Amino acid sequence: MKNLFTFLMLSVFTISGYSQQSNGFGPGEGQTIALGSQQTVDIFMRFDKAWEERDYETIKSYIIADAKMKFADGTTVIGPDGFVKQMQKEYEKAISSSGSGWGWDTISAVSLKVIGGKDPSIKNQRGEWVNAQFIGNDKSITMEWYQIYEGKIVYWYQANGKASKE
Repeated sequence: MKNLFTFLMLSVFTISGYSQQSNGFGPGEGQTIALGSQQTVDIFMRFDKAWEERDYETIKSYIIADAKMKFADGTTVIGPDGFVKQMQKEYEKAISSSGSGWGWDTISAVSLKVIGGKDPSIKNQRGEWVNAQFIGNDKSITMEWYQIYEGKIVYWYQANGKASKE
């Protein structure tokens, strides 16, 4: 009987250790938010490195052809070529301005996934999302969301905050 009790308790702990824990809710009916994977964060980190180095071919390799991408200034582009073209404009603007130039420090990244929605066709449930935060050379804060599905970015958007005087 003692062995049966031990087996049952170990089974419960093992099953609960692998269950999907949620912490939050999504916009769709029945959706919850759960932690994603380190693998998705690693994909983001490779993309971020390529962006910082302006490695356009690597950047393009991570973006699907019809990915919708929204920059903080309101510019929306579709796909890898549109993204790189806009990125090049931002780079040229940064190096020609009398500001702090091109560059940032990535200060955090976390992978999340939306689960349990009653409507399986809701696109935000595809893959996982990486939320990344950056501090620019000008001390501004940027937040970006990357929807990554099967190793590729399918949606992305960016928001900026003003530099703090503190």
